[in-house]
Amino acid sequence: MDLIVIAKPIVFKEENDLVNQLFEAGLQVFHLRKENTDEAAYRKIIEGISSEYHPRIALHHFHSLASDYDIQRIHHTERFRKNSIEKDYPKNKICSTSIHQLSDIDHILQYHYSFFSPVFNSFSKPDYQGVIQPDFRLEKQHVKTKIIALGGIGLNEIDQVKQMNFDGVALLGSIWNDLSQALITFKKAQEKCLAYAQNLTIHT
Repeated sequence: MDLIVIAKPIVFKEENDLVNQLFEAGLQVFHLRKENTDEAAYRKIIEGISSEYHPRIALHHFHSLASDYDIQRIHHTERFRKNSIEKDYPKNKICSTSIHQLSDIDHILQYHYSFFSPVFNSFSKPDYQGVIQPDFRLEKQHVKTKIIALGGIGLNEIDQVKQMNFDGVALLGSIWNDLSQALITFKKAQEKCLAYAQNLTIHT
């Protein structure tokens, strides 16, 4: 089960140190998304992250920076995706996107994975209400694009997401709302995801 961490929306002093610690603890993918931040700030954040981890960063903005820092992942917003053409998709990158309606799954086949949100009530956006029923189960049929659950996911929700048949979880508010517990929360989430993956392997 994939485990992704999305950046806190605002820049904060301890960010680079914490992101490096998350990578050291085993974080595979970090989505750098700062909607109200300029390119210079993006560069500063990237340069504060150890270069060995740059291939694990997914850029939401300023995609041209990828070639400057050996970044292998590009994220397209829903708006970008709906207004893009084939040439806008880099062939040599791992590309992701976002959807907010499950009916859009058939329109994202060119992506390696996609976030689906909000699954539960958001921790970081009080008015962002979950849209998934407790008994929901994702049916992808022949779609190979991984669907990653996002929105209101903390340690208590990971087991429920597993039962819903998502391919992974993305953490945001549950990581950054209490910086003193960020690393501890990540490690506990990682344990849950690894336990699920190992159990799945045993039974398949």
